[in-house]
Amino acid sequence: MNTLKVLRAKKDVSQQELGEKLGVSQNTVSSWEKGYTKPSTKNMLKMADFFGISLSEVYDIFFATKYYKTL
Repeated sequence: MNTLKVLRAKKDVSQQELGEKLGVSQNTVSSWEKGYTKPSTKNMLKMADFFGISLSEVYDIFFATKYYKTL
């Protein structure tokens, strides 16, 4: 199963670098990876483009798995 962390590792980019590409902070990327928050549709579209995957695949990372922690 791909996770944001796995996708980053495949591209060899840090949380900071991904944040810069998406226009968000490193803390935001960290929060997504830990499942504390979820990205907006706009940011999921940017991730799909950056990682070369479909929006559906990005969506599944955050919503179709138990990756996202409910508060």
